[in-house]
Amino acid sequence: MRVRFIKATEAYALRLLVLRPGGVEADVHFANDRLEGAFHLGVLRADDLIGVGSFYPEAHPALKGWKQYRLRGMAVHPDHQRQGAGDLSLRFGMDHLKTQHADLLWCNARLTAVPFYARLGLEVQGAAFDIPGIGLHQVMSCRI
Repeated sequence: MRVRFIKATEAYALRLLVLRPGGVEADVHFANDRLEGAFHLGVLRADDLIGVGSFYPEAHPALKGWKQYRLRGMAVHPDHQRQGAGDLSLRFGMDHLKTQHADLLWCNARLTAVPFYARLGLEVQGAAFDIPGIGLHQVMSCRI
């Protein structure tokens, strides 16, 4: 497996399949996809895109950090989950954030994904909350 930078549009199919099944492509066009400083990662196995994740320069109002980034749209194809693709993508992204002098990474993690993010050093912040139509989430963050 290898990681490379991709365009946001390359992430849409996996985002839709994994994060918004039964939805339409517009559901996975995120407002910050083209924001200056945003970057998108793809994990490839051979030439197949099996994982994606997007990182945005976006501050969380309840977290302290002078240069925060948000992780969003993290998705790994169901046939390739639990094989290291998500881990590889997140570690690559965190290494890149160091070169951007970011000091904090945060995300809204689905409750089912909390153990995954915790293994990679992110910590739960505050109480769980519901995103209507998607489910319960937990803010998680880590210092870069």
